[in-house]
Amino acid sequence: MFFITVLMILLFNNVLSQSVFDPPSFTQNSCTGNYKWTIWFDTNDPTLNQGDFEITKHIQQLLPTFMCASPTAIEAQTSYDTSPTTTGDIFRVTVKDGFLCLNQQVINYKNRLCADYKVRYCCLTSSISR
Repeated sequence: MFFITVLMILLFNNVLSQSVFDPPSFTQNSCTGNYKWTIWFDTNDPTLNQGDFEITKHIQQLLPTFMCASPTAIEAQTSYDTSPTTTGDIFRVTVKDGFLCLNQQVINYKNRLCADYKVRYCCLTSSISR
């Protein structure tokens, strides 16, 4: 019975959660008050040689008008709006680094690429123009 309960909780969380956050305690509704979410950034497509990367510093340099210098959180989804946890990819997401998925860490990676991902950041409203 305990196993079934745990399984149901895991399934329930994966179905309802379409994103992953850093810090992990963050949610879509946590970015409020003087803060707001940036636009979604998808600056990189997965490649056969590497994977998919949405690098915070790269986004800050490429699109400074839409990105702040000191984000408080990051949210990541696939480019088709599903949770990265449902893809089977092994990834890392941090506010400092961004989103990283290496093909070599994907099961059967020689026949499969990382999915395509997008990110957005929680920033002080005054630090971005959208």
